[in-house]
Formats: sequence, C-alpha cells, structure tokens
Amino acid sequence: MRISTKQLANAGLNNILNQQTRLNKTQGQLATGLRIQKPSDDPAGATRVLGFKKTIQQTEQYQANIDTARQYLDIEESSLNSIVTNLQRVRELAIQANSDTQTANTRSIIADEVNERLEELLSLANTRNANGEFIFSGFQGQTQPFSRAAGNTFVYNGDQGQRFLQVSPSRQIISGDSGSDVFLQIRNGNGTFNTQDNNLNTGVGIISQGVVTDATIIDGDRYNLIFPNTTTASNTLTFNDVVGTNDNLDYNLQINGTTVYSVDETGTPINSLSALATQINLSSGTTNVRAYVDAGVLYLGNTSPSNTGIVINETLSGLSAGDGDTLTGYFGTTLTEAAPSNITTLAVGAADRYLVEDSQGNIETSGAFQSGGVINFNGQQVSVTGIPQNGDIFTISPSNNQSVFTTVQNLAEVLRGGSTNSTNFHNLMNDVLADLDLAQESLVSTRSNLGSRQNALDNQFDLNDDSILRFKSTVSNLEDIDYASAVSDLNLQLVGLQAAQQAYSRVQNLSLFNFL
Repeated sequence: MRISTKQLANAGLNNILNQQTRLNKTQGQLATGLRIQKPSDDPAGATRVLGFKKTIQQTEQYQANIDTARQYLDIEESSLNSIVTNLQRVRELAIQANSDTQTANTRSIIADEVNERLEELLSLANTRNANGEFIFSGFQGQTQPFSRAAGNTFVYNGDQGQRFLQVSPSRQIISGDSGSDVFLQIRNGNGTFNTQDNNLNTGVGIISQGVVTDATIIDGDRYNLIFPNTTTASNTLTFNDVVGTNDNLDYNLQINGTTVYSVDETGTPINSLSALATQINLSSGTTNVRAYVDAGVLYLGNTSPSNTGIVINETLSGLSAGDGDTLTGYFGTTLTEAAPSNITTLAVGAADRYLVEDSQGNIETSGAFQSGGVINFNGQQVSVTGIPQNGDIFTISPSNNQSVFTTVQNLAEVLRGGSTNSTNFHNLMNDVLADLDLAQESLVSTRSNLGSRQNALDNQFDLNDDSILRFKSTVSNLEDIDYASAVSDLNLQLVGLQAAQQAYSRVQNLSLFNFL
C-alpha cells in the first residue's frame, strides 16, 4: 500500500486538532469549574442537573414567599398587640367607672377616653401593609375594611377571604386574616349564653354572667328569670245559694281593674289552676300581669317590672237581700251580702321565689330565692346577688356575635347614660366587662394562632434551606469538575499536543530531496 506525503500530513494535522480539542475542553472545565459544558458531555447527568436546578429555583421562590408572609404576619401581629393593649386600657377604664365613688360627671370624662380608644381601635383595624393594602380586608386589599355608619354602628366592607402563600410543594400558610374573623365573630355574654337585667327592675338584684354545666343539653332557647308573687289561689269556686231564693249568683275576677274571668252559678266554673292561669293570661296585655302554675301553686308576676303591686278583686253579685247567699272565690275569700267584694293587693317587696320560663311559657325550674344561690336549668347555671323585688325580670338568651367596636361603643353609651339606677348600671357594666373579656380572649387567640403560623414559617424556611443545600450538593457532584484530575489531564494533553506538533513537523521534513 502506498502512503502519500499528503496523507501523512493530514493525519498529523488531525492528531494536532484532536489534541487541541481535548485540551480546550479541559481548559474550559478548569475555567468554569464545570464538568458538563454542554448536554452532549453527559446527557444523563445534564438531564438530572436541569431537574435539580428547577427544583432549587422553586424552593428559592418558596423562601421568597416565606419572607413575604413573614412581613404580612409581622404587621398583623404588631396591630393585634396594639389592639390588645388598647382593650386592656378600655377594661381598666370600665373597672374604674364601675365604682360607686364615681359621679355622672367623672363617668362622662371616662367615656371621652373610651371614645378616643374606640377611634384608635378603628384605625388599627384599618392598618395597611408595605404595599398599601389593608391587611384585614380579606381579598379586598384596596378597600378600607371598617367604617362607621348611621346610629353609631360599624360596617365591614371587606370579605371573608384568607390569603394563602405556597411555602413548599405541598404546603400553604395563611398570610392574613379577614377583619370579619378577627373583629366581628366574637360571642357576647359568656360565649354560650347572655344574661341581662330589665332596666325597669325595682330591686337591687345583680345577675351573674353564668356558666355552662352541660353543653350537651343546652337548647338555645330564650328564658325569663322571674321573681313572682306567690298566691293562695285554689282550683275551686263555690256558689252557696240558699234554696228557695229567686236569684242568679255571679262571680267576677279583676286583675288591676280589668275583668279577666266571670261566671254565674248556671255555668261551669274553671276547676284547675292551669285553666285559671290561661284565663288571666288572656288579658296580660292590659293588666301587665302574667300567671304561672308550678307544683300546684299559682304565681302572679308583672310582664314588665313595676313598683306598683298587683291588685286582685273578687266580686259576688246577683244575690237577694237577706237570703244568706255566699261565694268562696279562687283566692280563698268568702263573699257575702255584707262583703260582696274583696280586694287583695300583692305588694312589691323582697322576692322569696323564682321561676325560669322558656319562650313557650313552660316552667323549667323554680325554687326559693337566696342571694347568690345557684339556679340550674338545661345545662346553664346563673345566680343573682342582692335583693330583687317581686316582679323583677332577668333574661337568659343565646350568645350572639358582637363586634369589638360595638362592645367598646356600648361602654361609652352606658357611661354617658347617666343612669340613676345603681343596680341597673352595675348590671350593664357587668355585661360590658364580660363582653370585653371575650373580645380580648378572642384577639389573644388570634394572635396565638398567628404566632403558630410564624413558627411554622420559620420551621419551613429551615427545611427549605436544607433542601436547597442538598440539591446544590447533588448538582455539584454531577457537574462540578475534579480539579486534581483535570489538571493532570491538562498536563497530559499538553504533552500530547506538543508530541503531535513535533511529529507533524518531522513528517513535514520527510522528502527524498533531503537525501540527494
């Protein structure tokens, strides 16, 4: 086989080029520190590197989301801290005003500061973040969440939305709470039921906020705690008509001047206390008196508290003069020709008995009243201290949602009300204090929940950091160069290039003319 000079030259040149290519690749690896300069260097490794880099970018975005969430939660926490401090001051003012040493004038001055605290509270509820968005508006970040309306009411203009930020492939964390959840969804009373006195009560009874004894049997009904008058009424009306007389005896029963029942001897008198109570109650709207039957006893109480006693008038008519006819009324009075009418006044005085009536008029419980004694019914327990009067009424109703602004507003109104009834004032103040306590409890709970989210963000940040470190380590193992090996390869390749260049130079000098 004949090898030409040109072939030898091309072979030497190709060898030099190959050595230069390998040398350039090694120099590039050493310059960048990367083993994989292009996908063809290691297709499988390059694919894995791309996947890990994408995961790193996503995780770094999660870290940025966490930083954003931290900023939002820090602003909310700062606002809530100020709000709780504000409410603590309002509660201190309420306790100060509840003292009997205060006058109407000093309470009005305290009300001025309460109003200032209310304005501060509204301002804090309308806090903006660094982006100028309202933090308590839900998704309506550009809408001011709270504003005043007519009649000293407060309006929420946001929505129920809660903003979430992705902090890992499978986890989202709430970065903000809606104003509705924070400021409006607060129960009044004791959180389950609410006790209130009647501002017309004439006694000095102060009702407690009560406690739940068995939540499973609370039915959500509204109850009246009544302090009625006890009567001696029986279920018997007796006509004693002397035989042989030509008359028709008639019985008439009046309550507070209104006839509530009448019957003559030809009719059939009512023969049960419950029926008598029903008859009396038909005229309650006129007489302001309601009848109750419990354990065989008829009680009478005012539908609206009054300092006027209940007047019972039983009358006998239709008798003949001198015939000796008589009548024994329901209330035990014997009516005669000489005394055909009897008036009994159930005077207002210290209550000695209580009844608890549900919204349907059923008696749930009753008993002898004792100041501070517990009154239990349907999983609820209350007590009344002091001395209520006959006819006084207290209500026990299910708790409702009440905004923190309304609670503070109520305090200001009570202080400015100038109530001359000390008992009513203290009952109202006890209600306000209970509502303030629940408002503070709710806000502290929100702040605690927020703190849990902040801790969760910190933990997730650390987890993401660890993940990024692991992913970068894996990427480094896949694409980073081994400098010792690369330098050794570079030296070998330099020697190889030099050898190829020298060989090429020698081949170029091969010619027969050199030997002639």
